[in-house]
Amino acid sequence: MSNFNIDPSFEELSAELLLSVFFPDIKEWTVNYGSFFSRNYSGDLKSCDPNAKTISISRNGLYDILPEKLFFDPEELRNRESRDFSLRVNEIYEEERSIQKYFQPFDSFFFNRSLNIHLNAQRMIEEEPALLLKLFFNYDLQAETNPYVRTMAPLLLNITQLRGDFDSLTQMLAEVIGCKVDYSFPSQDMIQFIVHKLDLNQKEYLAFNDQLKPLFAFVVEWFIPMQMDCIFKVKDYQHRFVLSEEKPLVLDYNTQL
Repeated sequence: MSNFNIDPSFEELSAELLLSVFFPDIKEWTVNYGSFFSRNYSGDLKSCDPNAKTISISRNGLYDILPEKLFFDPEELRNRESRDFSLRVNEIYEEERSIQKYFQPFDSFFFNRSLNIHLNAQRMIEEEPALLLKLFFNYDLQAETNPYVRTMAPLLLNITQLRGDFDSLTQMLAEVIGCKVDYSFPSQDMIQFIVHKLDLNQKEYLAFNDQLKPLFAFVVEWFIPMQMDCIFKVKDYQHRFVLSEEKPLVLDYNTQL
């Protein structure tokens, strides 16, 4: 693959994040900085060639943040009527490209340092989540007995992105619990999660509710904005009002109040 096609949905993601996910084994890239002017038209990572290990990003490089007077005299282009004006403009563009090329190793160094910090942070999250949770949140993952909370707890390391993001939170709850989960807002300051667990009898329903209580207490503590209340309900809407000895009706589970 000579070029990496950047999905439009990735535009809000940093170049470091995308490269750490798709090319975690490449630690050193040659980087072309495109300046902030292109930020309005493209994401952070503009192009990527993993074979050549080159990328273009929408950021200011060292040349862009240094005073222009270090390289060019601002007075020399004031006389637009000069016969040499257009010639000098072309010369300046050539000089500018040479200067940018001179700074490219430094730009690449700073980007690769940032990338490797990100890679190391991701490695620690994957390999030592318990240590990081203890250091940053004083949360003892080893002492956690609820299996759902144990699975959910490492997501605290991304809490700044996840708190209040109900779509992402709902998707993660569905993965953790292993069944469909959706949410609604019964009132302006309340969120309700519906856990769709099918074919539970009364004993299984009560046991499942007991297992979910610590999980949603954890969710309320860390992932729900402080001004909001949160409730959850376990539902089987597919088999409501079906009465049999094997699967009796359970109030507010496979019935509707």
